[in-house]
Amino acid sequence: MTGAESVVQALTAAGVRHLFALSGNQNLPIFDACIGSGLRLIHTRHEAAAVHMADGWGRLTGEPGVALLTAGPGHCNGVTGLFVARAAESPLVMISGHSPHSQAGMGAFQELDQAAMAAPAAKWSHTADGSEPLADLVARGLRTAVSGRPGPVHLSLPMDLLQAEEAAHPSSTAERVPEEEPRLSADDAAEILDHLQSAARPLILAGPAMSRGGDWQAVQALQSASGVPALPCESPRGVDDPWLRGASRCLAEADLVLLLGKKLDHSLRFGEPPAFSEAVRFLAVDAEEALNPSRLDGSLRADPAEAAATLTAAAAQRQWEDSPWGRQVREARAEPPDWRAHRDSAASPIHPLALCERLQPFLDRDGVFVCDGGEFGQWMQAGLSAGLRLINGPSGSIGSSLPMGMAAKVLHPERPVFVFQGDGTFGFHALEIDTCLRYGLPVVVIVGNDARWNAEVQLQIRQYGPDRTIGCDLLPTRYDRVAEALGGFGERVEDPGGLAPAVERALASGLPAVVDVTIDGLPAPVF
Repeated sequence: MTGAESVVQALTAAGVRHLFALSGNQNLPIFDACIGSGLRLIHTRHEAAAVHMADGWGRLTGEPGVALLTAGPGHCNGVTGLFVARAAESPLVMISGHSPHSQAGMGAFQELDQAAMAAPAAKWSHTADGSEPLADLVARGLRTAVSGRPGPVHLSLPMDLLQAEEAAHPSSTAERVPEEEPRLSADDAAEILDHLQSAARPLILAGPAMSRGGDWQAVQALQSASGVPALPCESPRGVDDPWLRGASRCLAEADLVLLLGKKLDHSLRFGEPPAFSEAVRFLAVDAEEALNPSRLDGSLRADPAEAAATLTAAAAQRQWEDSPWGRQVREARAEPPDWRAHRDSAASPIHPLALCERLQPFLDRDGVFVCDGGEFGQWMQAGLSAGLRLINGPSGSIGSSLPMGMAAKVLHPERPVFVFQGDGTFGFHALEIDTCLRYGLPVVVIVGNDARWNAEVQLQIRQYGPDRTIGCDLLPTRYDRVAEALGGFGERVEDPGGLAPAVERALASGLPAVVDVTIDGLPAPVF
């Protein structure tokens, strides 16, 4: 078989069902090998969208999503998606075509040191050189993506190696078991629980991977067993994450913080005052070496999800007092009373919370919530709730939400998927509405239209003054008509009363839809 056929065989043997891709000269051998393989190619309009789709798949399933790109510019377009996934601790494998290995250093078409370019944004980045079967490299990449702290892997596969004959190596390609992580010992678990039990105001902070799916359920189980409040940390705004609401103020009151798969990084202000007390103690349990060890009072290498289960089982054997501190943190996450007036507002342009009030019932119907960054995104994250939630993540990037929503729809075709974006963000991947049409992915995109890059406007106002905003204006474009022009459903809403009927029509259309909402360009909520 050819190298390309062995790559496809390795992917299907590992249970990969979809390739999120964009075609180009150097990856066409893999496209050809997919015919009749059972591997579904979903080809996007931009390489970054393919990687964002793989990212969304990884976050939703815990299994690596796989993106397939071409070489040179195509590869370059995908690297941003790697960075987004790395920050979100999302497992994926980005496979890039590459100029022929036999022409290395000769100025081949689109020759580039792709592995070096991707390395800072990936857990492992490698260009095949013929010394190892391509199928083995793919299998290793899939393992690496889910081992330790989850994250993205990059593989560049030269075109001549994809076209060459390659012997099958089933002994290694069939294996995709993650390497065993260090486990939390009973003694270590007992010591951590002793610290939590002796603290007056303990907190558990969960990292990005630990804040979703089954891992977050494990954290919640530990919270239930011990009474120690737990908070998710997956926002680029960190201690200022509006989703935490008033609980963000509780961080400064904590006297002990257990970091479960959470880095003590910029999002936690490196554990320094005023975000945290000078006297607070930090304990970390992580699959990899912890950041800022000098600020930590203890650090253990262990899989944080398994550690949470071990701690839960041990905590259930102890007596825990019903602490007023736990109630304080939980109550602080409740919605502020003064939000009710904004939710009920009938004013136009529409207050973001008035939008949330009208759209929450749709998410209550088993809807999937996918949200980008920016000021509009922060309002949506703070004002809406859903059983399944994807946000842009700690990288602070924007533009990934529509491709991630597409991945959610591939995985959950029976559930309504709502993608919330600002008008600036919609411009990044608006043409993926075409991809949605081609693959029958009727996501509903809610565009908050305030005709500006509002996050940057708010930063300029705070840093330079209200009379020094520049370079952030947009036109009040009819984004609903963009969807219509591509063959989807589009509708503009300028009054809160029109929101629910417009969304009902969007869902009933059975088409990918854009509901363009004129909103009041407010700064994100601060607690």
